[in-house]
Amino acid sequence: MKKLAKIISIAALCLFAFTACSESSFTDLKDGTYRAEYKNFDAYGWKDFIEVTVVDGEISQLVYDAVSLEDGSLKSEDEAYKQQMEPIVGTYPAKYSKDLINQFMESNTISAVDVVAGATQATGSFKTLLTNIAPSLQNGSTELVLVDDFVAEK
Repeated sequence: MKKLAKIISIAALCLFAFTACSESSFTDLKDGTYRAEYKNFDAYGWKDFIEVTVVDGEISQLVYDAVSLEDGSLKSEDEAYKQQMEPIVGTYPAKYSKDLINQFMESNTISAVDVVAGATQATGSFKTLLTNIAPSLQNGSTELVLVDDFVAEK
């Protein structure tokens, strides 16, 4: 339980640090498909990523998920992970990812995305990845954006 509290505390600090930064602009976007991901897998073997597709200057598709180091599977499709997480915190990767994406797509601003209960660390990760990919969306660089990250202790 102490480890979970520590992880939540670290995630909350990171979230506050990133939301204090200036708002990234999501206007004048260049058409293309863009991807940002963390440089490293976390202590649990997951690497969060975001993929954004821009068509006619607007975001037409947004994917937020994590890939497994073990087998390359997606966290949103991991039924065992869902079964462990949902009863404890009331959400799971496919659900909180959809919620975060919908919040962003409604407002087109990172600051309008509220923390999803039970997914504080994921909310911070989502916002961090969006912040880091924003310049690429505006300058049209479709090169992979690698984001520095912290690795939570197990």
